[in-house]
Amino acid sequence: MSNRSKIGWGVVVVIIITLGMWFANTDSKSVAKISKIGMITILSGEYATVGENFRNGALLASEEYNIAHPDNKIEFIVEDDGFDSKKALSAYQKLTGIDGIDALINTSTPSIAAIYELVTKLTMPVIQAGEQPVEPTADNVFQILPGNIDAEKVLGAYIKKNGYKNPAVIYTNHDTMIRFKNAFVEGYGSPMKEFAINADEKDFRTHVLKVTESNPDVVIILMFPESGAQVVKQYASSKDKLPQLAFDANIQSGIGDYQRILSGGAMLDGAIVATIPTITTQKFKDSYKDRFGTEAGFFSDMGYDAFNLLTSTYDPNGDRWIEGVRDADFTGASGEIEFDNVGVRKPVVKIVTIQNGQIPN
Repeated sequence: MSNRSKIGWGVVVVIIITLGMWFANTDSKSVAKISKIGMITILSGEYATVGENFRNGALLASEEYNIAHPDNKIEFIVEDDGFDSKKALSAYQKLTGIDGIDALINTSTPSIAAIYELVTKLTMPVIQAGEQPVEPTADNVFQILPGNIDAEKVLGAYIKKNGYKNPAVIYTNHDTMIRFKNAFVEGYGSPMKEFAINADEKDFRTHVLKVTESNPDVVIILMFPESGAQVVKQYASSKDKLPQLAFDANIQSGIGDYQRILSGGAMLDGAIVATIPTITTQKFKDSYKDRFGTEAGFFSDMGYDAFNLLTSTYDPNGDRWIEGVRDADFTGASGEIEFDNVGVRKPVVKIVTIQNGQIPN
């Protein structure tokens, strides 16, 4: 063989080896996997039960994932915000600065309010549980709890359709609840008496007196659960008979607070509720009980779905990962998950009445 031929084959071999190394490196990059998923949730304070349920669901999903992928395990790191924005900011800084997470799951409204401006500058998907305090936009934050705004409008339209002519709406003076109140009034289609109560108030006597003086034929309560329950308790102590009550879907997550504060909640019987029903699969319920020894609590299925949604849509390119979540048509433990154009899960709304202190499914 001539030297020229040898040189030619040598070049070919080098090219083949080089291409092989390039393809190997490209392939390695393309299949790079999630290393760490962080969660900020409520593990202390008055809403700890909901936060723990959400955490447990995601924890179960992470354990199942790691069993199925022993060579590519994901570290699941959880921080407590105590339903407090300052704690949430500290938790976020640790998860993104020290832990170096690849994606975030967040639970509470105060938490997303504290970190929103920071997290939307990153190219990582964020799965959010509770409602955002500001109008959602098409960014990297995706609300896995079905959106309340449409439900508020449906409730307003229902109250109008059923002949209530003098409604009074009591709401927490908080950005999120103000959005809900505005949507409810829009659904009703006419002005009404509005009563705002600050989130940190504990004495509701003056507020309730003002409401009763307006002589409403229905009182709509759009409040955080513990405060809402205290308002109903104060209202009941000031009148022989409660007016017709109506609630939005916030009471679904906080019915336990109402039952505790109202001694079982029987005084709520007949109250109108605009629920956002979710369907929790039996498979998830069984798996949850096997793992934790208790029934799957409210929000646990959404925590489970949040983790699985991130892993099922993963792309090593952050922008493509975000788009994958946005375009997802995902069936999870909590049912169908599909997001609208601003990243809020599309809801199904059902109007029910409370019976025996319970919200019917």
